[in-house]
Amino acid sequence: MSPTTDETCFRPVAVTPTYNNAGTLIDVLSRIENQGVPIVVVNDGSTDATAERLAAWTSEPRAVAVEVVTHPQNRGKSAALQTGFARARELGYTHALSIDTDGQLDPEEMPDLLEVARREPRALVVGYRDASTHNGPARSMLGRRMSNLGIRLACGAKLEDSQCGMRVYPLALVEGVSCRGQHFVFETEIITRAAWAGCPIEQVPVTSRYFPPNVRVSHFRPVMDTMLCLRLHARLLARSLMPWPHRQLWQDASAADDGERPAWWRRALRWLDPRRLWHELRRDSVSRWSFATGLSLGTLIANLPIYGFQTLLSLYLAKRLHLHPLPVVTGSHLSMPPMGPVLVVAAIFVGHLLLEGRWPTGIEIEGRASELVSLPGRVLLAWLVGSVLVGVACMAVTFVGCLALLRLLPMEERPAKGGGDGGEAGVG
Repeated sequence: MSPTTDETCFRPVAVTPTYNNAGTLIDVLSRIENQGVPIVVVNDGSTDATAERLAAWTSEPRAVAVEVVTHPQNRGKSAALQTGFARARELGYTHALSIDTDGQLDPEEMPDLLEVARREPRALVVGYRDASTHNGPARSMLGRRMSNLGIRLACGAKLEDSQCGMRVYPLALVEGVSCRGQHFVFETEIITRAAWAGCPIEQVPVTSRYFPPNVRVSHFRPVMDTMLCLRLHARLLARSLMPWPHRQLWQDASAADDGERPAWWRRALRWLDPRRLWHELRRDSVSRWSFATGLSLGTLIANLPIYGFQTLLSLYLAKRLHLHPLPVVTGSHLSMPPMGPVLVVAAIFVGHLLLEGRWPTGIEIEGRASELVSLPGRVLLAWLVGSVLVGVACMAVTFVGCLALLRLLPMEERPAKGGGDGGEAGVG
């Protein structure tokens, strides 16, 4: 009998990369099996008892098809996922549900994500853990928020949890976009590139548990993986600042049934609308971090010696980084008196200190009064160098202070979310 249309368009498989999780692996695999989903296990060069336990488990009759792929040496989570995705495509599956084997995520919640993926087979379905009940390491929560912010700036997708390991990937998406991120950063990069490609992003709540430090098996390398994440976000942000468009895999047809796209001036008014900003600030933490980023970015622009172009630069960066323009433009007005002249003098002093290795003396300042008016030579160079350093300092202080003040603003009560809370990819 030929397969049905639904079976042809949606054939999911669970892809489970594992590395030295012998203590939890078989329990996770058995619970996945209970969901009736085929499994591709990628043993990423484990050095514990993983291989032996996998061999014993697969030697018995199983209720679902199970494939085991082994890397002779550990190559990292990104490579393990890519190997699993490639094998899934070879076997004729259309979607891969990824889930870690450390026991923190519940396989019993797989049907929730798969149902959303079945309804919207083009979508990247991302699980998100409730931040209000987060009991993991503080660095994990900070890393999650910084990653959420980086993704929002790069592509406009507003995610609540960009680092959850339970997701449903359309294999056509994985094949159609190029991700260069290694180890853990692949899961961040694929979200950004999916949004650039026009892929819908859906979010589904999942539960998570964190084991005590003496039981938890973590392969995160604090220094190395943090540097990889920072490099990734820098690369994606640099690309987002470029004016040429991204290659689309799927065009956004969300407004296809409503006729033509709204006129440019209507889109501009909505972009500038302060009511949208206020609503977002009351609704979620990602928007608060975006607001703080926009205001602090504006203070950096205020320090740059580009008077007459600061507002234009603010609007351009706000558009490219999916920020509301009002906080960016507001921050850039720090260059107005009385603060503007103070910032100029501070920049010249700091630049002189960096270039000359000492503070300028009073005699030097009086002697160069005419030079300061015409902005030549060494004074201009000191201003240029100092403006960046003073701007970065103002940016950091503004960001931290703004987040502290926003904590005083109460969040709106939001209804409990059901099966697919659509991520706002490509907006901002």
